[in-house]
Amino acid sequence: MIKVLIVDDEPKLREGMRTLIPWEEEGYTVVATAANGYEALDKFRELQPGLVMADIRMPGMTGLELIAELRKESPGCHVLILSGYADFEYAKQAISYHIDGYLLKPVDEEELISYLQELREKISLEERINEWQALEPARTTEVLVRELLQSNSKEGGEAAAELGLTDSGCEVVLLELKGLNKGEDAREDAVKRLMERHWQEQEGHGFFFTLPPYMGILLKEPLRDERARAALWQELHHLISKEGLEFVAAAGGAAVRPQEAGESFGAARARLEDAFFGQKNTLLCGMPDLWEEPAQGAVEPEEELDPERDIEVQLLLAVEAGSSEVARELTLQIIRKLVHTQRDETYIKDQLLRIVSSTIARLEAASPELRPLIAGQASPMGEVYSSRYLHDAERLVSGYMEQLSRLTGSGSGRGDEIKRITDLIQRRYKENLKLGTLAEIFNYNSAYLGKMFKNQVGEHFNTYLDKVRIEKAKQLLTQGMKVYEVAEQVGYMNSDYFNAKFRKYVGVSPSAYRKEN
Repeated sequence: MIKVLIVDDEPKLREGMRTLIPWEEEGYTVVATAANGYEALDKFRELQPGLVMADIRMPGMTGLELIAELRKESPGCHVLILSGYADFEYAKQAISYHIDGYLLKPVDEEELISYLQELREKISLEERINEWQALEPARTTEVLVRELLQSNSKEGGEAAAELGLTDSGCEVVLLELKGLNKGEDAREDAVKRLMERHWQEQEGHGFFFTLPPYMGILLKEPLRDERARAALWQELHHLISKEGLEFVAAAGGAAVRPQEAGESFGAARARLEDAFFGQKNTLLCGMPDLWEEPAQGAVEPEEELDPERDIEVQLLLAVEAGSSEVARELTLQIIRKLVHTQRDETYIKDQLLRIVSSTIARLEAASPELRPLIAGQASPMGEVYSSRYLHDAERLVSGYMEQLSRLTGSGSGRGDEIKRITDLIQRRYKENLKLGTLAEIFNYNSAYLGKMFKNQVGEHFNTYLDKVRIEKAKQLLTQGMKVYEVAEQVGYMNSDYFNAKFRKYVGVSPSAYRKEN
């Protein structure tokens, strides 16, 4: 059992964490709890737990200060951070201390158990490596490779010499099998035998080794370019596909000296753990540029907006307007933002489910006649959750948004854009509607669309939008709603700005209008 120490200044949270989680089922045992950092240090020294779960905000000694002390005494100790939503930026500082993850309060049981399962595998691997080193088995080729990957420079130098590695450098490639079902160990063993035989024949190029859950190759010379990486992936694919299995593989980058092979091993392992964000059917070797944060557009100074909410509203509008190409591009932008916010597979899949569900619900609420049509489209979310690559998830969700766009845009044609825009305003007046956004959705120049709107409606776009909002606001005020509530309901996030608009079109303040009516 892996020993756990829980540290939090809230007694109810400590007790809840200790009793509500099925620790023993997951291979853990809670050996102690602590109310502050100083108490935690004493119990850590006494009990030597393998995992510490610590609140990031505690009196006396913060979670970050505690982690700093733990790292001095036990660099290999595993740490999970507990954080409130307001602590998100503060919690990110803990990354420099190599924490294993952070959880937002209130802690979600399933999320915590997922972390525990991943950590158990990681700790188990570390323990097996330590056992191998302690037993000092016969120095076979595979043992020498393991020793090289896990030893310091001096010991690694001895292993490198016995393996015949030179100062021309080397590189580690790791792979992990996918698609194995429970009880199919024979297929995995068959792949291992194929790999062993192949690399024994290729001994001049590298050594095959296993370090569960991974298989790997220690290449005697680093992969020089993309062509070499592609050739190696094809070589691995040829071998593994014989057993009908899929795999992911990652290269750790060149180790200038053989003694630095451990760094290449660590980099390859990190890339495998991040494989969801990589390119499919390639040898992973870094983070794709595609998932960098997109540039932020300028926001008009009149109101402060929530950019994440804003782009999701744009997606909804694009779908409602039947603009499938814009819907696809906005879906990709949303995913880029999600990746930048939290580079976590489960988080991104959960957010995609929320966005798809929210879009469907809002479409059906505004246009009930669409319900049977939407119901006839198969939801992509089951496939999204089973996707092994972000590219596949993006393709599924963006394709679904295109399907919805074609449903809502059926029967619409060029020339009825202004009618469709006024209909959108009537349905979505509370959203952040901008002429520029609608111009992109309908594929028009913004100035030209503004002139078209003025000619057909008789008013400028912003004037028409304001009047619709003010009419809705008058209805809500007569129902007795408070002014700030009405402002939010009709799309004005700033109450003062709403007051000014209301006075302009009605002649009195919202408060005065409510009293008079």
